[in-house]
Amino acid sequence: MSRYVEPSTVNGRVLVTDVTVVDPLDGRRTPGQDVVVEGNRITSVTATGGPAEGAHVVEGRGRFVVPGLMDMHMHALNTPKDVDGTYALMLANGVVGFRQMSGNRALLKSRSQGTLPRPTGAPALRATAGDLLTPLNASTVEGAVRAVREQHRDGADFVKAGMTTRETFLAALQEANRLGIRLGGHLPADLDPREAARAGVWSIEHLGPGVTVFAAASSKESEVRAGNPTRKLPPIPRVKIPGADRLAMKLIKGMVTNPATSTSEGEAHAYELADGSYDQQKAEELAALFVEHTTWQCPTLIRVHTQQFGDSPEHTENPRRRYMAPEELRTWDKSVKKFSRLPDTTRNALHNHWAAQLRMTRTFADAGVPMVAGTDACGAAGIIPGFALHDEFDHLAEAGLDPLTILRMTTTEPARFLGEEGDFGRVAPGMAADLVLLDEDPLASHTALRAIAGVMRDGSWWSRSDLDAVVERIAAKPGAH
Repeated sequence: MSRYVEPSTVNGRVLVTDVTVVDPLDGRRTPGQDVVVEGNRITSVTATGGPAEGAHVVEGRGRFVVPGLMDMHMHALNTPKDVDGTYALMLANGVVGFRQMSGNRALLKSRSQGTLPRPTGAPALRATAGDLLTPLNASTVEGAVRAVREQHRDGADFVKAGMTTRETFLAALQEANRLGIRLGGHLPADLDPREAARAGVWSIEHLGPGVTVFAAASSKESEVRAGNPTRKLPPIPRVKIPGADRLAMKLIKGMVTNPATSTSEGEAHAYELADGSYDQQKAEELAALFVEHTTWQCPTLIRVHTQQFGDSPEHTENPRRRYMAPEELRTWDKSVKKFSRLPDTTRNALHNHWAAQLRMTRTFADAGVPMVAGTDACGAAGIIPGFALHDEFDHLAEAGLDPLTILRMTTTEPARFLGEEGDFGRVAPGMAADLVLLDEDPLASHTALRAIAGVMRDGSWWSRSDLDAVVERIAAKPGAH
């Protein structure tokens, strides 16, 4: 059950009639189609006019249907006992699945036992990592290798590098490749992204993060790298004492709310140097290397924007904050105050770096670098689950990506990314019954993805009025994280 989402009365056999089916794979619009769902699968997509006996009918005339949207960088299950508000906001925004970017042994065990919370309308957990690789479990090569082996044993879908060094990152990556488990995440400051790509890294998150990817596109690369300091964590207990893991994760959580609040003068200078010495040819060579090695990118532009403009009214006065749990907002507001105390020169460097991030995203897209859409929602300051994916679409469009590319990044590309092309990502027989009905054409503008007439999740249908009621219940009792 859910505090916010009422059970659907439209399920079983459902017919979406006379709708235009949009196929993100090839960009085709096919008007006049009947989409039939039985249970949790699409059973047929045919020309309008078939029998409707025994089916709930959803009117699709003048509308467009696309596969349900995927957020490929989230932390919803950081609070597994209180995901209801987050999941409800996702449903209301057409987000039907996600990749969990931070897990643990208990989460993996709960998933294998089928005991993860699943309130009404919950999205599909498409993949999850185990514990982040940090100095807590990967401070040495031996520790990093052991952590990868443990996650492989415990059933993680991939390993996420959080805070590592070049040495521990590459050791973990080598072991992951040996075991056949994917590894992606944050590149350490002292690692060349070209080296990571050639070594077989699965995905790079947040365009780095930091300056490491941008150094590779600089005419002063060696100088940028030399001036880019490796961040140091707060002291983490090395001795196993009761509660040490929880203490360490609390310290890490305080940093990840907005990592930009800890930007040093050295890092700020590295941003300025990299951005001022940008070399388009080197950027294109880097992109070609990522294409060659199928090095996926999840830019999370909304995340880097909320970091680098941490005290902007756009984020601090966002009216959608009313959906967030009060304790979450208190954490966010503390980070805003910390950000506002940064030196003006540091904040200017962060602001100015935004243009470089948009340019790099466009360069990757133009080169055909494989990319998926993600938000880093749940724990990151200023990011509202569900709504944030549409904010991400706005920023991708700002970077110059066309509507079809954006649609692919949240539908067919996540399926390819996870190796599940036969399960979701298209409106076709046999695919998951996860659909979004739109009042506007998503191939004409990415903003059409906001014009949601209704959402089908796992074969159950919620109309626009149903979804509006969900959002109002959350506003009345904020509980998203």
